[in-house]
Amino acid sequence: MRKNDTTRTNKTTIRYKVRAIQLIKRAGKAIGNSQPTMCEIVIWLINIQPSLSRATWRQYKAALICYLESLAFENTACSANAVDAINLLHSTGPKHCKRHDLHTSGKKQKKISKADQEKLIAYYVNNPNIRHGITTLAWLLSGIFTGLRPLEWQSAQLIINSTGGSELHVRNAKNTNERSHGEDRVIHLSNITDSELEIIRLQLINVTSALSKNNIQEIENNGFEDLYRNCRDCLYKANRKLWPRKTKFISLYSARHQFAADAKKRGLSKEAIAALMGHASVETAGTHYGRRVSGRGGFRVTADQSDIERVEQLNADRLDAKPCNDSLRM
Repeated sequence: MRKNDTTRTNKTTIRYKVRAIQLIKRAGKAIGNSQPTMCEIVIWLINIQPSLSRATWRQYKAALICYLESLAFENTACSANAVDAINLLHSTGPKHCKRHDLHTSGKKQKKISKADQEKLIAYYVNNPNIRHGITTLAWLLSGIFTGLRPLEWQSAQLIINSTGGSELHVRNAKNTNERSHGEDRVIHLSNITDSELEIIRLQLINVTSALSKNNIQEIENNGFEDLYRNCRDCLYKANRKLWPRKTKFISLYSARHQFAADAKKRGLSKEAIAALMGHASVETAGTHYGRRVSGRGGFRVTADQSDIERVEQLNADRLDAKPCNDSLRM
C-alpha cells in the first residue's frame, strides 16, 4: 500500500499523528478497550459525528486516514484491516455533523472595527489577571499589522536588513498545495511605529517560548498548539463577555481579514496584496478576505519586490494556460 502524502508536509504528518493518537486513546476509553481495533476506532468516530462540526470532522478524518496509511505502509500484517478502516472513513461524509458551531468560519468576523479593537485592548489591559490575556492581545494585534495566518507564526523571524530596516520572514503555509507564490515571503516593517514593532517582538517571544516546549520524543507535547488553543479560547471568552448578543465573533484569523481590508483601503495593487498574504492568485484576497469598505487606514507594511514579481509571473502563466475559445456565440 502506498502512502497518499503528496501534499502533506512533515509538520502536517506529525500533527495528524498527534491527533490520531489522541483520538485512539479517546476511543479506547469510550468503548472500554485500551487497544481498540482500527475499525472500532473509526466506528466510534462516526458515532460521535453529531457532536462535531464539519471542520472538526474533516480534521479528525484526515488525521486517522494519515495515521492508518502510515501504519499499513510500515506493517503489512495489518494492511488489510487498515484498508477496511480507511475505506469506511472515505465512504462516510459529514452529513450528521452539527450544523452550527461557535468555532466555525461562518461564525467568525471578517473585520475588526477600530471601536471593537479599542474595546478589546481596554478589556485585556484593565484586567491583567486574565490568563493568556496580554498574550492573546499581542497575537491579535500582530496579525492585524502583518497579515500572518495563525500557524505561520511558527516559522516567522524578525530580521534586520543591510540598511537597518526590519523585515519579517515567513514560511508560506499553503505552498505545498500550490496556493502560494513560493516557499516564503518577506514583509517589510520599516514604516511601522515603534510600539507596533514591540508588539510583534512580544508575539515572537511568546511563540519562541511555546516552541521550546515541543518535545520530539513525546509527540503529544506541542507547545505551539497549546499556545494557539489557549489564545483562541481566551479571545472567544472576551467576545462573549464584551458582546454577548453578537452572532459573529472576532477570532485570531479575523486579524488577517482586517489586514486585507486595510491593504485594499490603502490602495495596494492586487499583486502586492497577494505577495504580502502569501497567495498565488491575485483574486484570492478579493474574493475571500475582508472588503475595502472595512479598511481603517494606518497600513504601514510593504511587500518585497521579488515576491510581487513572482505573483505577477504566476498569474501571467495561468492566464496564458487558459484555453482560448474563439467559437462564435449565437
